[in-house]
Amino acid sequence: MTGSEIRQTMISAREEYIGIIKDELLGPGSEFSLPDREHELISSTPTSRYSVGILFPQGNAVNQDNDETVELEESDNSAENSGSVSVEDPGADPVQQKKQRTYALDETADENLDEEIGMATQYMPSSMGITFIASGNTNIVRGTLTFATYRNAKVPDCMIPYLPDDPDTYTVPPELAHIMVYDKDAHALRLISSVTAKEARSIFERDTIPENEFHILQKIVYRFVDYCAMGYVRVPHEIPEFVLDFSHGDYADDEANHNLDGTDAKLVALRRKIGDNLWSITVMLVNDWKESPVKANRCIFQAKMKVSSENNDFVFVESNPNADVTAMDSEEQSLDLLYRHKKIYGTGLGTSVDWEIDASGVGAIWSDFLPIIEIPSMSFSLPQNDLIKDEELSMKYLSDLDPSDRTTKLASMRNLVGLYKNWVDSLEKVADTLDPRYVSAAANNIRECKRAYKRMYAGIDTLAKNDNAYKAFLLANRAMFMQRIHIAMQGDMAKTNADRYPGDEEIADRLYGMDYSQESDSNCKWRPFQIAFLLMDVNSITDDESPERSIVDLIWFPTGGGKTEAYLGLTAFTIFYRKLAHPKNSNGTAVIMRYTLRLLAAQQFTRAATLICACEYIRQDCAQKRHKYPAYPLGKEPITIGLWIGGSHIPNKNVGTGERSNSAEYHLGKLQSVSSPYYVRNEKERHNKFQVLKCPWCGTKMVKDDKNGRLVGEWGYNMSGKHFYMFCPHEDCAFTKRLPIQIIDDELYETPPTLLFGTVDKFAMLPWDGRIGAFFGIGKDNRTPELIIQDELHLISGELGTVVGLYETAVDAICGQKGVYPKVIASTATIRRAKEQCSVLYNREVVQFPAPGLDAEDSFFAKESVIDYEKGVYGRKYVGIMPSGKTKAMMEIRAMAALMQKVYTMDLPEEVKDKLWTLTVYFNSLKDLGKASTLVDDDVKDFIIRTANRMFTGRRLIVSADELTSRVSTTELNETLDKLEKIEYSKENEAAKRYASNVLLATNMISVGIDVARLNVMLMIGQPKLTSEYIQASSRVGRSFPGVVFVQYDATKSRDRSHYERFRSYHESFYRFVEPTGATPFSRPARERALDVSPSLWAKVLIPDPSVIPEWEQPGSTNGYSKGDKVTHNGKTWESLADNNVWEPGAVGTESLWKEVA
Repeated sequence: MTGSEIRQTMISAREEYIGIIKDELLGPGSEFSLPDREHELISSTPTSRYSVGILFPQGNAVNQDNDETVELEESDNSAENSGSVSVEDPGADPVQQKKQRTYALDETADENLDEEIGMATQYMPSSMGITFIASGNTNIVRGTLTFATYRNAKVPDCMIPYLPDDPDTYTVPPELAHIMVYDKDAHALRLISSVTAKEARSIFERDTIPENEFHILQKIVYRFVDYCAMGYVRVPHEIPEFVLDFSHGDYADDEANHNLDGTDAKLVALRRKIGDNLWSITVMLVNDWKESPVKANRCIFQAKMKVSSENNDFVFVESNPNADVTAMDSEEQSLDLLYRHKKIYGTGLGTSVDWEIDASGVGAIWSDFLPIIEIPSMSFSLPQNDLIKDEELSMKYLSDLDPSDRTTKLASMRNLVGLYKNWVDSLEKVADTLDPRYVSAAANNIRECKRAYKRMYAGIDTLAKNDNAYKAFLLANRAMFMQRIHIAMQGDMAKTNADRYPGDEEIADRLYGMDYSQESDSNCKWRPFQIAFLLMDVNSITDDESPERSIVDLIWFPTGGGKTEAYLGLTAFTIFYRKLAHPKNSNGTAVIMRYTLRLLAAQQFTRAATLICACEYIRQDCAQKRHKYPAYPLGKEPITIGLWIGGSHIPNKNVGTGERSNSAEYHLGKLQSVSSPYYVRNEKERHNKFQVLKCPWCGTKMVKDDKNGRLVGEWGYNMSGKHFYMFCPHEDCAFTKRLPIQIIDDELYETPPTLLFGTVDKFAMLPWDGRIGAFFGIGKDNRTPELIIQDELHLISGELGTVVGLYETAVDAICGQKGVYPKVIASTATIRRAKEQCSVLYNREVVQFPAPGLDAEDSFFAKESVIDYEKGVYGRKYVGIMPSGKTKAMMEIRAMAALMQKVYTMDLPEEVKDKLWTLTVYFNSLKDLGKASTLVDDDVKDFIIRTANRMFTGRRLIVSADELTSRVSTTELNETLDKLEKIEYSKENEAAKRYASNVLLATNMISVGIDVARLNVMLMIGQPKLTSEYIQASSRVGRSFPGVVFVQYDATKSRDRSHYERFRSYHESFYRFVEPTGATPFSRPARERALDVSPSLWAKVLIPDPSVIPEWEQPGSTNGYSKGDKVTHNGKTWESLADNNVWEPGAVGTESLWKEVA
């Protein structure tokens, strides 16, 4: 199947999947649904079968810890466990004996409803309701109500679907004829007399039933045993019209709305006047029975109430009040403008709420226990136009691999910017029609849009006039094109074999035949905002005096929009321009990329490493006498990348003995001494701290593995004397001698990489190690870094932001010590008050790109898609789950088991099932995750067996869970990411014992930077504390295919309940609800604890300290030097011309003793 065919099939598969999970958790439909769904027959109590949408009798509470996994008083002897007798959850439900309450009539209408509303927030809720605002005559409120109760099953109710080979002539074996008969019209076996487990056992022990039917009939008979002992039948109830009468007061509690349809259900309502002809109305459904402990036949299930303007004399009014715009700051005014079309028409109480209401307030609102919303994806493509075609955004077309001249290519870029300008001009016309409250915000946004396109035009002008800038632009596009080609090549090869080793013939064939000028560019095109961002920042890089260089450009773009590619393109441009424009002092670090998490750094490092390999490949080709592609003077110094993170994940020293040395020499020695396949995995986990597991250029593995008892592969790491380096073990790779990658601190300080990748916490080493100054050109003629990129800016907040802000003061001073300050780029998908944050972090102005327009749905570069399944346009779905009478742990077990088992039983093509196969479970803390990992190995597997036995299906086998958390080693993290990206679910892979990931347990470590196509199903355990974290984490799924996020709320937390009750309104505008971030580096506590960091850091790096400078570098040293020894002093290098030479100021420049070298 093609990618588009998989997506189209997945759209319907996702709908079916969500429907099945709804049947399992809310009901009805969790068993065979006979005679039909509305009157389903189930083999256990409905209170134990279902987990959502139950209204219990009043006076009950769960007397269990939230981590309890087994219900109180539950003893399960079911066939779902044993395979023989299926009684799923007998016994009373978890309850606490409570004294029955009596209620007196309260004095005020508000208080009358307090008790009912309180019952909606209980662990075992007894009520639910909706609140909405109406305008018009609300004396009478009409609505509809449906719900269900369950009664004990009787013999005539019991039937099980069965389709024999010849249904027209089939008869039940005589041994079972007194128990059941075959109903050929219903294609089912019907029970005709009660049966016990003892009777069933006696029949099947005789072994007289035909062998071809024995097993299935045994299952059916034992299911009849369950029905007789514990079966329940659903009784649907419908109130086609209820009437709430407020003509005698604002609290409606009429007898006519008690004992609805002969049940314990009743309706009550409250009305409050909130304005002229404006009313707030709350309608509650209450289980009026008072009983403890709970009996299942006294509970109310699957209730849904609906109120429509069609049969009422009022219309609905949006419930979000119009705040005073004068009290808002500029950002709040902008949000008010951008989200003005997102209306909120109601909220739930103990349930969620949904609506379909037009602009005039006509429509309906209803309750929903399992709310579902689809958030449209964003389209990043060009709008329909006559100015520019998609082909003109090709990286290949904009590189020197395409013969088109400069004028033609730049004309394409002008047309792109012209298209954006036309869009901005159209905004001005719309702004003239806006409500006065939006005028100020609209004017500000349009002003920023104009500023953006003026900078783009200026960048194009520079490319037209500045030859070096244009050459760097061509080379950056070529490098990005080559990176895409090699990443795609590795992805294609992984489909047939994820593990490639030295000597792999397919790699050899692909590399040997690689001609980039002939490669297709069909999947190598810029998104408009990416190339526009590069154009906008051309002058920031090429002109040291440009005022734009002092601006922080913040890429604020939705997750999955391609922010990384945007700043990687600018990185390549910066590297090449520095080489071309400053050939004598272009060495050293040109770009610094900083991250907050090692997982994010590690994964993004792999993508960036492929780009740097492309840049270095270009440089090497240019240096050849017979170059294959256009050549440029890019110098002799390699273009390299370095990973600079903490010593617990990487050996920070070259040499040293013993484990405590944590040296490359020690760990490499341990790896190289492995000779048996049985020990290789253990040794890799302990000693492979070298991060890079595969060649980023060709995909060859750089480690040894155990393959069916054989040791295969080669180590791609080595020592040259006392220096560590990496190489690709495949002899046909361009980097078989040495990869342009370094990870050891000693090597990074001695030879600073062109692109430095690091985590922000590593910069805390600055006051302690003067060698770090090498990254900033200290003591050398190199230019200081041109570009600093801070990814995921929203994470640099709170305590971390406060400390980072103090360090930034010194880092900025160090970067500017040669008179040129770097350009700063930041990126995020979720941030508020970025201007204030950047002000305290960098003391610079911040400019958001793309600038917001007039609607959150459209910024020209990102436009909200209109969902149209027929055209293959879909969004990410969110499903809310609020447990009723179940602890958090119980709900986790049931949800995880259902989500995994139901995928297994769905009839789907392997390519589609693969995209739903891996369940990502997200936790807000490592503590919660640790508990869940135990559940997966025990309770979840047991519940899967129970679910499979209930439906007479096979069960899914669950291998141990994978993890993406801070508690696993970096090697394991990289292996897990590789497994997720490369190993698909298929019968072929399973036969070869290559198992796709079943369940992935994760914390906020995955919230940023993870982009794995197979992650399309997530279960979030609890609402994350921050909306930014919620958006980031949930956006990890459904990035390439239709995805779904199930959010399991915690019934004990009011914040979770609030998000559940406002599910739709929150999700439709959740970027609006991102909490403001902040940092306070110069607050008094921060100054007291860490202000001394800045001057000490500045002094450590910039001012030489004799106590740490080797003796031979100090003036007056009398140590002898041998001929050929080199000494660096004041940024220059000198070579000794004699033995027993002395280094001292008087010797410098004396030709007989020392010679200056390049």
